[in-house]
Amino acid sequence: MKEIESGAAFTEAEWPKPQYAWYVVCVLSFAYLVSYVDRQILNLLVELIRADLNITDTQISLLQGLAFGVFYAVLGLPIGVLVDRGKRVRIILGGVALWTMMTAACGLARGYGQLFAARVGVGVGEAALSPAAYSLIADYLPPQKQARAMAIYFLGAIIGI
Repeated sequence: MKEIESGAAFTEAEWPKPQYAWYVVCVLSFAYLVSYVDRQILNLLVELIRADLNITDTQISLLQGLAFGVFYAVLGLPIGVLVDRGKRVRIILGGVALWTMMTAACGLARGYGQLFAARVGVGVGEAALSPAAYSLIADYLPPQKQARAMAIYFLGAIIGI
């Protein structure tokens, strides 16, 4: 099925087939699950990273907060504008590709600066998922089914944790 153009709305007779719409919701939920795993992996490995790179508690906190969180939150806004104007599926795919490559770069980092830059990349990549996912869910499902679809989408994060 061709991607729905941004800003397009369906009449009741034009909604995608329910099976396809729920498939899209499940794929988005899986992507959200992966994003949460990639986001939290650093937290699980704090002691090993601290020992390997010989970094301080302050540097760890900057990796967990500033490097990821600020860029994730701030870039969500301009990415949301892109979602309104561009191809949402391509934006999601680009974000997934970026955050997975940056997660791998975190594992290859040999110093604090490299790890910080890779965490910024994870935040930027993950910032692309939710604005586009919300928009797709709103376009693929009628209003009376959107709350359930959003709940399933958010379950991805819970399972990922």
